[in-house]
Amino acid sequence: MSDSNQDQNASATRDNELRLEEFFDGSLEAAGEFRDPFGRVRRTFNAKVTGKRQGDSIRVHEKFHYNDGEVDEREWLIRAHGDGRYTGQATDVIGIAEGTVEGRRLRWSYPIDLPIGGRPWRLKFEDEFELSGDDALINTANVKKFGLPIGTVRQTISRRPSKGD
Repeated sequence: MSDSNQDQNASATRDNELRLEEFFDGSLEAAGEFRDPFGRVRRTFNAKVTGKRQGDSIRVHEKFHYNDGEVDEREWLIRAHGDGRYTGQATDVIGIAEGTVEGRRLRWSYPIDLPIGGRPWRLKFEDEFELSGDDALINTANVKKFGLPIGTVRQTISRRPSKGD
């Protein structure tokens, strides 16, 4: 890993606290799965994630490749408000995602319209992100419809190795 990436990683966990605007700055990759309420894996995915910091905000682009061939993209604008508070907006998120960092964890929730079976479904995501070491973020999202659980998304987001590694 290059020295600049190591510096970024160290800054993302400075004082043992997650800072989204620092962690997501650069190129990352993700791998994950969606499980139904009975624990059965229904879908898996890989994603390329790129972030570009803009002051106290970061623009994060995600491109998901699912095991069934579907490709989906989302772009977030995430803003740090101080005291560990964050807000985020994306085109399919209804309103604003809001959350708070406590140490190495961020919890946030938001309603989102996701296409399922050719039409949008209004779902609620309750996300928890936790740093694992300095260069990986574990995301677990409980997904609900009408307040009832329909599944869980789990993914690991990690820094892409630099070309010298």
